[in-house]
Amino acid sequence: MTLHFVRNLTWAGTGLLVTGLAPAADSVEPQVLPSIAVTSDTSMRERAMEEIRKNPGGVGIRFGKDYREKAVIGIGEALSEMPGVYVQRPSGQESSRISIRGSGIAGGNVRGIRFLRDGLPLGRADDMNEGIYADVMTADRIEVYRGASSLQYGAATIGGVINLISPTAYTSPGAFARFEVGSDGFRRAQLKGGKVFEDGLDAFASITHYESDGFRANSAERSSRLYANLGYAFSATSRGRFHLTEEKYSGNLPGTLSLNEVLTTPYAANADNQRVNASIRTSPRWHLAYKHELDIGDADKLSFGLFHTGTKFDSPAPSVRGLYDATDSGVSMRHEINRVIDGHANRLVWGANYGRGDGSNTLLLSEISIPLLPPFPFFIPAQTGTVRDKRSNLEIFAENTYQATERLSLVVGAQAMHAKRATDNQTPFFVTEYPDGSAARTYAYVNPKVGAIWSLGQRNAQLYANLSRNHEAPGSLIFFTPNGTLDAQRATTMEIGTRGGDATFAWDVALYRSRIDNELLAVRGPNPGLPTFVWSSLSPILPSVSVNADSPTWHTGLELGLNGKQSLPTLHGSLDWNFVYTWSRFRFERDPVYGDNKLPGIPDHVLQAGWTYRHANGFYIGPQVVLGSGWYADQANTLKAPGYGVVNLSAGYVARSGYRLFIDARNLGDKYYASTANYLVDARTQQSNVFRPGQTRAVFVGVETRW
Repeated sequence: MTLHFVRNLTWAGTGLLVTGLAPAADSVEPQVLPSIAVTSDTSMRERAMEEIRKNPGGVGIRFGKDYREKAVIGIGEALSEMPGVYVQRPSGQESSRISIRGSGIAGGNVRGIRFLRDGLPLGRADDMNEGIYADVMTADRIEVYRGASSLQYGAATIGGVINLISPTAYTSPGAFARFEVGSDGFRRAQLKGGKVFEDGLDAFASITHYESDGFRANSAERSSRLYANLGYAFSATSRGRFHLTEEKYSGNLPGTLSLNEVLTTPYAANADNQRVNASIRTSPRWHLAYKHELDIGDADKLSFGLFHTGTKFDSPAPSVRGLYDATDSGVSMRHEINRVIDGHANRLVWGANYGRGDGSNTLLLSEISIPLLPPFPFFIPAQTGTVRDKRSNLEIFAENTYQATERLSLVVGAQAMHAKRATDNQTPFFVTEYPDGSAARTYAYVNPKVGAIWSLGQRNAQLYANLSRNHEAPGSLIFFTPNGTLDAQRATTMEIGTRGGDATFAWDVALYRSRIDNELLAVRGPNPGLPTFVWSSLSPILPSVSVNADSPTWHTGLELGLNGKQSLPTLHGSLDWNFVYTWSRFRFERDPVYGDNKLPGIPDHVLQAGWTYRHANGFYIGPQVVLGSGWYADQANTLKAPGYGVVNLSAGYVARSGYRLFIDARNLGDKYYASTANYLVDARTQQSNVFRPGQTRAVFVGVETRW
């Protein structure tokens, strides 16, 4: 373990012992405040589910106690059993590729999905994010609002919102420890705990350290995270909470392989990545946030918050070394007003968000040798480039739910957004991804939404429908291209669905269809003026540049989730089961170049099914099956990754005294398959070693306890 981690662990462990064992000072008269009720886990789940079902659209929720029954390497494990969410951990590393309804389909990171913690942003102001910054080990639950359901938080992107609900000393009292080890040098340790004081103050802290050698060459990684929150009840109707996150990550980048290499030798690293020891190291990343909540009258709620984030990293890679330094900050306000109008319940949620950020990025470009007619290579000498970008978003939103009848609720809402992007680039001529020059662009739009929820009156069953529009302004690092500035992506989406059930059988089904204009995709960069014979050799190895699609694209999908519990009295236990299926059909429409081709990167069909037998004494065991269909890697639909099937098995024991043991075996058949790929325009004219393999066979064991 690093000295940095040991120092943090010592500090956190001491803090937990102090908060957990120190008595309240008896020399100070305690402030008398109304008690805050600590509800049972069952009632908290029911209340969370009831709240999320108020949306006339696709929503989902995962509770931390459920996904922590197995090994948790990253956010991928927490979201993998949610319909409509496509998530992969390429190369078995902590970082995850996440897409909801085709969001960010051409992006290398997470784009078009807003990450929140307790309703406040976790990442960049332009919603270009990275999955490792959403630490699911410090979440009581994860709420996913797909598409238009995210309006209540002011978002209006095709992907929606992923909201982490934080643990507090009320929901996670006492001390807790978890230790995991596994294949390929995997090891993780977490200590956390919370303490409620008598004067309205409560404190929670978590320290986590993760290390892995990785199953691929040049894929070792490690991270250390400190998360803490401090809450104070000023009165019975006024409370605030301060959040602190500090995380340090370092990981090697094994890079991409050809499809044949992925299917035969997935343990290998990209030769160029291994040669330069490609990696990324943050130093460190920190996040500060404060949220204040007020209860107004018997039913109204007002909250406001602010956040500030700083991210620095150093990333050596073949031919280029990137030095990234960015800060983002913002404020938000949300007001919920509940009234009864002529005997009909009415709920109005309105608010505003403002965020801004800037980045100072340096590109250190090493000498590039391009073979033309060996032994006469063309050399591009080492150079330095800078990219200084700025971004801001102002959002004003409102959503009203009117109980028209006992069973019918009508929903209408809108979001108005004003976004600014600016950049000043000083880059060499061949860096087509970040062209030399300056640019600025303002985006302004209004996104309306209408919907309805029909309660069927039995088994908590609902029917719902909505029609919405959303715009997504391009990020500040991609909006300026060699062809000028990009337009905002605009989508009009119609969605219908049903959900309901109870512990014995529950369902969640959504069908959506989105027409997208100006979808943010990619093309090969234009020739900056090089001789044709030089450009023909250079072009295949340069990254694609962002572009608005020339024709409309259509995103159509079916999201199906089924789960239940079957009592097995003769076996002194029960059988839990779940079935999650996502069908995705993302296509061009009469594009002048690509016709009606499929958009690349995401399988049409993804299915996950799991069964878990639970004995009354706390023992559990069960398999999981994951299936994915084949998918294209390029817009021209000339290169296709085959489908895959993976079988996992997990088992564990939960003692009444509070400790848990578990074993989690992944990919028992050691299936080699491609999990993700860099976005390709045409594999016939670009280098096609763009694939990253999925997790090979691995076994993890863990233990956790609380006191």
